[in-house]
Amino acid sequence: FFRKRNMSDNNNKIDEQEQQQVALDDDDEENFIDLDHAVEVEEGNGDVPMDEDDGDDDENANENGEGEGDVETNEGKKADVVEDMSIQTISSHMPSSVFTVATYLNKESNTLSIISGGGDDKAFLHKIANDNVLTTMALNHEHTDSVSSIATNESLVTSDLKKTPKYVAVGAYDGTVVLYNPDTGEKIQVLDGPTDVEFIAFHPKGGSVLLAGSISDATVWMYHLPTSKCLQVFVGHESSGDGGGVTSGSFTPDGKFALTIGMDGTMRLWAPRTGMCRHVFKFHNSDGGGMQDQHDARGLTCLAVDGGSDGQLAIAGGEDGSAHVVHLQGKKVVATLRHFDITQGVGSGMAVDDEEEEVMMTSVEAVGFASKDVNSNWVATGGSDGRLKIWDLTFDGGQCRQVCEVKDEQTGGVTRLKWHPNMPVIIASYSDAAVRLWDARNGSLIKTLTGGNSGEDNQINDISVEFFNTENGGGGSAVIVTANDDGNTKVYNVDIGAVIAQNQQM
Repeated sequence: FFRKRNMSDNNNKIDEQEQQQVALDDDDEENFIDLDHAVEVEEGNGDVPMDEDDGDDDENANENGEGEGDVETNEGKKADVVEDMSIQTISSHMPSSVFTVATYLNKESNTLSIISGGGDDKAFLHKIANDNVLTTMALNHEHTDSVSSIATNESLVTSDLKKTPKYVAVGAYDGTVVLYNPDTGEKIQVLDGPTDVEFIAFHPKGGSVLLAGSISDATVWMYHLPTSKCLQVFVGHESSGDGGGVTSGSFTPDGKFALTIGMDGTMRLWAPRTGMCRHVFKFHNSDGGGMQDQHDARGLTCLAVDGGSDGQLAIAGGEDGSAHVVHLQGKKVVATLRHFDITQGVGSGMAVDDEEEEVMMTSVEAVGFASKDVNSNWVATGGSDGRLKIWDLTFDGGQCRQVCEVKDEQTGGVTRLKWHPNMPVIIASYSDAAVRLWDARNGSLIKTLTGGNSGEDNQINDISVEFFNTENGGGGSAVIVTANDDGNTKVYNVDIGAVIAQNQQM
């Protein structure tokens, strides 16, 4: 899509909604939020500063060992020099870390927009035109804490932009959600919200309703964006008072429910119209050998929806090394996938204390379902042990069919994963600053992308992927954008079909 250029600092359309109404059903019968009876919530804001990152990143080289060496990072720590395979490097946030990134493609102008946010309390809008010229503008709201989450509704709006306007939503740890025009960068509205914003997610039907959740006060707020009204505040997750609240959330694919997970070890299903919690899935700590302590719930870290042939499966990864698959309509746990295996032993990415003979279990940091075009029964889990596992839910309780890992070499932990829309390929980011492409059929490594620096303080915190030319079932190409701890936003362009063909010939 783009040719390589070294420059610095420079997500199906759906039926129309009725104006001033939002299709958010909490039963099988069709119900709507009546905005004439909506309660606008006013609540005071707190300002909770972001904790300092202790930086547990691994120090690794590129798996091919190319171009090794040491450089000083922006914090004066050593990093390994590896080949820079990116086509763009954007350094607007330096020397602060980049925490979040979102992308969308304007097909009319063939322009890729990248929105990034970081520890400098700022967000930027970057545009890459078809001629590969990069422009950058600062989004002008002055946040007082780190920008933590960004989302765009570009893929969700209808043809009537008056009823379903296009937005970029920027959430920060200062408790604000700011809406921008994704084409011009103009600020549209500032929404007051919870104490802090840990995640934001758009409603799948029109993208005019937004969820924002807090890890500090454990509340989840829901807004109708065209009217700037807060429709509901969902309260139920337990907070420990030290950041033990809501970690992720989403609407269900049919738009009838909101779904959230938290550090209290629960997944909660909410009725948007009434604000009531319809079901609580409770998951408990696993010791890695199948035993569970009913009094020790471990936090849930990541969430994915739209699994199974009916789209009713959801999965949540946890700090205890397990991932839990539930059927939302049936309100039951389908499988508990034990990504962590206590028999793995030393050298598998786990820390072992020889004196106390304790094994520190890995956490599941990324989860994702394969599309129905690939296999509706496949799901992937990525752990802090650096392993990516492919599971088949056709079998009772789920069965691990492949383990994707770099043999005889320590890599960083998996931080994010993304399935290709119609190929059995997974794109995963790691805490060693690499992006790796895996073949889910046989677990083989297809491609490793490096961005110049790896090692300490340069983990990839977030990725966004745009796929091109996949309409006819081919691999097409992918533009991968990463948010890095070293302050850079890296852009990679990969010909998926070509790398698959090359891998098959090896």
